[in-house]
Amino acid sequence: MKKFKKIYIEITNRCNLSCSFCHQSKRPQAWMSLDDFARIVQQVKPHTKHLALHVLGEPLLHPDLEQILDLCETQGLLVNLTTNATLLRQRQALLLTSPALRQINISLHSAGNTGAGLAGQEYLPNIFDFIAKATASTPLFICLRLWNMTKSADPASSQHRQSLLRQLEAFFSLPAKLADELTPGQGIPLAPRVFLSQNSRFTWPHAEAPDLGQTGTCRGLRDHVAILVDGTVVPCCLDAEADIRLGNIHAQPLSEILASPRATALYEGLLRRRLVEPLCRRCTFRKVL
Repeated sequence: MKKFKKIYIEITNRCNLSCSFCHQSKRPQAWMSLDDFARIVQQVKPHTKHLALHVLGEPLLHPDLEQILDLCETQGLLVNLTTNATLLRQRQALLLTSPALRQINISLHSAGNTGAGLAGQEYLPNIFDFIAKATASTPLFICLRLWNMTKSADPASSQHRQSLLRQLEAFFSLPAKLADELTPGQGIPLAPRVFLSQNSRFTWPHAEAPDLGQTGTCRGLRDHVAILVDGTVVPCCLDAEADIRLGNIHAQPLSEILASPRATALYEGLLRRRLVEPLCRRCTFRKVL
């Protein structure tokens, strides 16, 4: 039985923002129904203990999020959520009381992008309020991400980045400037169970991107696999357009999908550092592995 560190389940690909760094998908926007989620959980449970309820979309938008988290708890599965934090205050009570939640990743690079519910004066205070309550009353891990704000960014992004860092320094009473300590690809602790990570903005791989060669590897199908909102199984969390369709979990058991010739060839190629899929040859994220 193939075991994964985590399995991504995209409970929705809808979002209340339209950020420049995020892939603008051509897939139909949808919610995963609670019944479909329950059936998927039954199939993935033998393969992992951890779920990440995200590929594209804002999971806090999902109308059945409470029932989804309750189901994960019942099935003994731990959950990671990635959010733009615009709905953090509205969902705070649920997030602070759900035993299924293990980690919340907050995309701080969402700040400054236009969209529903993002009020600049309230954005960071709402996040700080949540962190204070979470660290005081829960075992949650919180990862704050600044993945598109590097020192070489354009002047507006650089200024915004510096403003965020100064507010983080003040809130956490840090003795040193964060800008001097941040290393791309590595997180630094801000408080117990609270981390900040920064990395360069990556380009989402898709058919239009240039071919970067066939040598390389990836964590896809090795430590994770992803299931999109319509049940399509793809090998990694960056295949946001379902270029590598391994099968559909509503039509075929996950175990059979993972043992299919296409999945097997991809997995064995990654072990040999040979990229057999065109999408993998166009992915820049493999450069950091």
